Amino acid sequence: MQNVYEDLQTAEAAEETVPERVLFAGRITALFALSQHYLFLPFAALCMAAALFHQTLDIWIASLPLVLQIAATVAVGRLKAAFEARDRRDDPLVWAQRYTIFSGVVGAIWGVGAIIWFVPDSFPAQAYLSLAFLGLTATEFIARSAHRPAYLAHAALSLGPLAVMLLIEGGPYAMMSSVLVMFFGGVLYSYCGTIERMLNESIKLRYDNAELVSDLSRQKLEAEAARDAAMASERAKSAFFATISHELRTPLNAILGMSQLLERSELDDTQRNHVKVMLDAGRGLTTLLDDVIELARGQDDRAIAPDDGADAAQAARTVARLLQPNAWEKRLRLSIHVAADTPLAAVDPRQLRRVLLKLAGNAIKFTEKGGVEIVIAPYASEDGREFVRFRVEDTGPGIPPEILDGVFEPFARGDESYSRQHNGAGVGLAVSRRIVESFGGEIGVTSELGSGTTFWFTIPASQASTHMSDSPRDDAPPPSALSFLVFVANEDDRKQIEAWLSPFGNRLLLAGTLAEAVGAAGRESFDLVIAGADSADAIAATPGSRVPILALTPPDTRQPEGADVVLRWPARAGALYATIAQMAGGLDAKRTVSKSANPEAAAIDAKAIAELERSLGLKTLIDILQSYLESADGLAKALNQALTNEDWTQAGRVAQDFAGAAGGLGLAALTAAARALNQATRDGQPAGDLKSSAGNVLSQHIRVRDALQRLYPDLAA
Repeated sequence: MQNVYEDLQTAEAAEETVPERVLFAGRITALFALSQHYLFLPFAALCMAAALFHQTLDIWIASLPLVLQIAATVAVGRLKAAFEARDRRDDPLVWAQRYTIFSGVVGAIWGVGAIIWFVPDSFPAQAYLSLAFLGLTATEFIARSAHRPAYLAHAALSLGPLAVMLLIEGGPYAMMSSVLVMFFGGVLYSYCGTIERMLNESIKLRYDNAELVSDLSRQKLEAEAARDAAMASERAKSAFFATISHELRTPLNAILGMSQLLERSELDDTQRNHVKVMLDAGRGLTTLLDDVIELARGQDDRAIAPDDGADAAQAARTVARLLQPNAWEKRLRLSIHVAADTPLAAVDPRQLRRVLLKLAGNAIKFTEKGGVEIVIAPYASEDGREFVRFRVEDTGPGIPPEILDGVFEPFARGDESYSRQHNGAGVGLAVSRRIVESFGGEIGVTSELGSGTTFWFTIPASQASTHMSDSPRDDAPPPSALSFLVFVANEDDRKQIEAWLSPFGNRLLLAGTLAEAVGAAGRESFDLVIAGADSADAIAATPGSRVPILALTPPDTRQPEGADVVLRWPARAGALYATIAQMAGGLDAKRTVSKSANPEAAAIDAKAIAELERSLGLKTLIDILQSYLESADGLAKALNQALTNEDWTQAGRVAQDFAGAAGGLGLAALTAAARALNQATRDGQPAGDLKSSAGNVLSQHIRVRDALQRLYPDLAA
């Protein structure tokens, strides 16, 4: 009962929120939907049979109510069909009134039947007729309870005549039956209100569901529109960053490159100082541009770590080499300490170097005496996960406690009284935090005024490879009875290679300097030269050298042009053995001409390019080379067109532009060919000679482009 009471309360509340017209229309719809008037047929047939059995009646008179009921049923069926085909804007009250009239007509027909089928002086027949009418009324109640007037019209006109006939018959049982009939009809009428409220609740739920579906559809459309707008915004943002990156970096890098070349030319002290200021400002602007673009990228751009991880020690050494001149200038000690069992870090090596460069660079910038130390060690979290922990410790003035919590916020520059003396916009630490967190790590800082500052961050350890092996593996047999010239800058790497090769009867010459390695390569005969990526080209250019070169190339380092085979380093002993076996069995043995013996045959000066890379940085150099190749390709097309048209004046101008562009990068062969063509056009040489000279320029351009793209694969993208 409590549930029924709560349902009724809900229905009453529904009436307050849904318009009454909607509820009424819903009930009238239910009224027509529940109309099943053929259910009267069993009751009418039984009543007619009983009347014929108890008294002598003409069959036509006894069947008259049944015939009338069938006619009324047909009429009501048509009314129902008309209702279903109605205009939805019609007033439901009109249809309710029509149904009530038809319901009254049907009830009156049953009233006529009660008079015709009533058997006087036979209480069993009268009781039988009463039971049949009560059953009929209960059945009709189901169809008409949705609208009380319809039920009342039917019940009053059908049960009323029967009750009157019973009262006229007299006798206690007949009179009590009359009262029972009227009471039964009244009870059913009282239930009409309950049925109405239950229907109202159902209609309210349907109404709310329809509203909910409509709202959900609208929200879906709005969400899809918002998604499309967000995607369009993201595409616009990506296009904006790409445009900014290209339109600002390209001219800026060209300015830096040309300024670097200008710095090396013959200048007086004043001019050299001016160039230095220009270079420092340009480099600062490049760093700021990189940081702002990195900081402005979407925060949900999750970085993807390489499968093989990054060597933390190698990254720290690279950063130390870059920052060592700054430390020497301030007479600071810059040191690195790496634990022996440090695993590889699950991070992009370039991003790792970027974070270390910012933290260590800041440490040197804000430290006036003492030193800076980079400490790298393994670290295990409370849940057992392995990390690589990096610490950059300095002996600077420290950070005041009141600003310590905000140092990683964008454009937070710490103590303005001190930081305003240094360049920077306060975005470096924010970029560092974003990079570290994008690889699943954490970053933090501890500091004490007057005692220095320690910045730390953690990077998850690589799952593909944890620690470098200290002993040979069995996946490839070690080489034996071979002679090796080994020159790698890192002393630990030299010792590791010696430990892997010397026990098996191999002869090793470990060169301590590049000059020693170049001299040994020219004087002595070796089966193989093992060199670092930065020295392979210089050794390959040694006069008289015919030795195959294996270059040990760290991740994200350019492939040396002079190396025959490149092995990604660090590597396991088995990988080194397999590479040596491959070179011994299938190496191209036609390296019979020294590169330095034919200087005009070299498309590019690898040593000069390498020096530019060290001074400008790999990214800046690639941008400069990309800009050069775009310009040179355009000049090549122009020269080819001039050659086709035999427009030698235009060919001379293009050749002059070629010489200027190539000369700025030290491309001697191409510069010489372009100058020769320009001079030939001025001298008015025969067309055949001019065509040959122009063809030489185009050939040299193709050689330069191919050589640069081999040296820096990113240029081919």
